Amino acid sequence: MDTPSVYDPNFSSRLQRLVKSKYGLWILGLISFVESALVVPIITDPFLIIYILANRSRVISGVIVTVLSSVVGGTAAYLVAYFFQSVVLFFIGDGHASEFYPLAERFREETFVLTILGAITPIPYTLVAMAAGFVKGNLFMFILASIIGRAIRYGIVGYITYRFGQQAIVHLRKHLIIISITTVVAVAGYWIFLS
Repeated sequence: MDTPSVYDPNFSSRLQRLVKSKYGLWILGLISFVESALVVPIITDPFLIIYILANRSRVISGVIVTVLSSVVGGTAAYLVAYFFQSVVLFFIGDGHASEFYPLAERFREETFVLTILGAITPIPYTLVAMAAGFVKGNLFMFILASIIGRAIRYGIVGYITYRFGQQAIVHLRKHLIIISITTVVAVAGYWIFLS
């Protein structure tokens, strides 16, 4: 959530026109899929905000499409990592390798918990998906955790945007930080007391 230009209400009038068009939901789904399937420097949240502000009556469909597209994208990243490990190492590159390897090792035992963590918090979800596939983590647990985590994250974004309108950005920054911290603390507690 630290891309101020994307969160600026005056951000890209062209994008706002696209999102308001009849193709807006498709564009939102495509962005959500790409963010989850590929290691790219975009986040879906601001696009969901713009979509809801432009189409307030379609908040539920916007959240559902975003969640499902994200889970499908994450599953694609998982499958690529599962079957083509060398491709994963190429896409991750040297810059993200230090984040990826420790994450991949933890997935051997903790697919569900770490996927929830990656799906809710600002940890790049694509790296989480690739780590799960790379170590051949349980696919069912990965998908279930992805649906739960992404539904929590985008559900909060959708609700706050719908309720507060243009002021949503201020509220979202605060609430997503709190949710992220709570999730990290819960996962840390799980590791300390139950692992």
